Amino acid sequence: MTLLSMDAAKDGRPALPGGWADSPSRLRFDWPAAVAALVYAFQPIVQLRSGRCHGYEALLRGFDRTPFADAGELLDAAEAAGALGVVETALHAKAVAAYRALAGWTEAKLFLNLDARLVGRPDSPWLSQDAGGRRHTGVALEISERCPTGPGVSVEAAVDLYRRSGLGIAIDDFGVGFAGLRLLYEARPDYVKLDRFFIAGIDRDTRKRALVAAVVGHAHALGIQIVAEGIETTGEFYACRDLGCDFAQGFLIARPRTDLTGVAPLNAIVEELNRKDRRQPGEAHRRLSEVIERLPPLRVDSRKTDLLDYFKGDSSATIAPIVDEHDRPLGLIRERDLKRFVYSRFGGELLRNRGLGDRLDDLVVTIPVCDISTPLDRVIEAFSTEAADDGIVIVEGGAYAGVLSSGALLRLVHERNLAMATDQNPLTRLPGNAAIVRHIEGALADPARGHVLAYLDFDNFKPFNDNFGFRQGDRAILMFSERLKAWAAGAGSGSGDGFTGHIGGDDFFLGVSGGAEEEVLARLADLVAQFRSDAESLYDAATREAGGFLAKDRYGAVRSFPLLSASGVVVVVAPGPHGLTPDAVNAAIADNKALAKGAADKLCVIRLPEAAPR
Repeated sequence: MTLLSMDAAKDGRPALPGGWADSPSRLRFDWPAAVAALVYAFQPIVQLRSGRCHGYEALLRGFDRTPFADAGELLDAAEAAGALGVVETALHAKAVAAYRALAGWTEAKLFLNLDARLVGRPDSPWLSQDAGGRRHTGVALEISERCPTGPGVSVEAAVDLYRRSGLGIAIDDFGVGFAGLRLLYEARPDYVKLDRFFIAGIDRDTRKRALVAAVVGHAHALGIQIVAEGIETTGEFYACRDLGCDFAQGFLIARPRTDLTGVAPLNAIVEELNRKDRRQPGEAHRRLSEVIERLPPLRVDSRKTDLLDYFKGDSSATIAPIVDEHDRPLGLIRERDLKRFVYSRFGGELLRNRGLGDRLDDLVVTIPVCDISTPLDRVIEAFSTEAADDGIVIVEGGAYAGVLSSGALLRLVHERNLAMATDQNPLTRLPGNAAIVRHIEGALADPARGHVLAYLDFDNFKPFNDNFGFRQGDRAILMFSERLKAWAAGAGSGSGDGFTGHIGGDDFFLGVSGGAEEEVLARLADLVAQFRSDAESLYDAATREAGGFLAKDRYGAVRSFPLLSASGVVVVVAPGPHGLTPDAVNAAIADNKALAKGAADKLCVIRLPEAAPR
């Protein structure tokens, strides 16, 4: 008897998998009535760059018709009554029945929450296939971090049992629960669902972005895909997408609904958000498209004889990418792993013997997976693991696109390093004009966030350089550049993304995207004031005491100049559509340099497109 069959026993209880029978005497509450009163709503999980629907999470609704406030309270009561397994089984059966009654259910996975206390227990749902050997490839179990697994439970062994039935595994609420990285290591999940805590306001919070970027990098290195939960704003959407998250779920994209009639396979909101983003497709997308090997994949339900034909037909192929029924990558099979069959006495017959299993699952090796638009740095990070020896699977729109080999990656790294060296200032090692232009263009193409773009230069640098020598001039430039590096790294970016560049000579650029405007402006003023204090160390005691020095001006006349300082024009671009161009930003900077140098705090703030100086 199988969970999916929903065959009722004579007493009205649902069928249970694995032959387990419950003990009615232990039930201390009317769980059948509670389960009957509840309904399921389904919320889509979509691919961030294409909008393609990957799956639906089943969410319980209707607790107002039960004695329980939420699912947690219901399951806690069931556990106390010794009936957690039978209640969870009944809930899963109800979810599957409701899902299969919806139009188009075969095109996407069903994500079901599994109470972590049931992992590894004999009363856990889904622990066996049905009598006909049916595999539940369309279902992914979400194991929440919020509840600990039972004492002494081998999560790894339990998950292996689920996988034998074809079930996917997702870690839910990742980052706020009990197990953390231990559960990630033991469960070896197919998905990690980042908790809403890390997603809320991520476009304005540098620390959250750093944490999510680290999790994404580690997960992709292990072949795990990332779902960003609870996306509610366009800023959160773009931030999660650009950090490399694979899938999105949240009210911005779609609310849970009981009826999926008319729901398109491509989410219109995500398609529109990506269409509006003028940065797409990026340089990473273009280069990866050019260098990946577009090896034809094999479906995981292909026969093993098809695998032998695959390598025989293309003598140069050493790996075979394996995908599921929706072209989603599962890993690869290496030709070298077949040698024990091919060169053994009966190996070929074993591979061809359908009685021993004719699917490819047992031969699949998991390798890192990256989206085709993933920044090169993150691709390199994924490649730095032992699991990436055979390459990285590249996906586009959630579907298999090709394989990036180690040789192709080395070419990309060489190109990147050469471009950086060409554009880098030799004195300060800061990015040069090309990188600055790209930053401005990218900021203006990102209307979901606000941006602060600042041009900074020294006041009266030529007289200082002429009077005290170029070595002191270089010391001043290096001193200021170190301040800028620390500032852009987070010390002054107001929880935004900081960028700094060196235009040349004593001209510098600072950019912050997504930061709190007032905080950024206040810290910019502090930066300028700090440099004025730092620069005093470049003079002897007599010059410092005099508060200035004598030098020739640009006309050759000798006059007094104050101690070295910096000033800047700050262009503030508010979130929302604006139609601004880099030329408009440059013009605003050029027109207001004199105002900045004459200001008490050495800053002139311009708000575009209004261009009203403050």
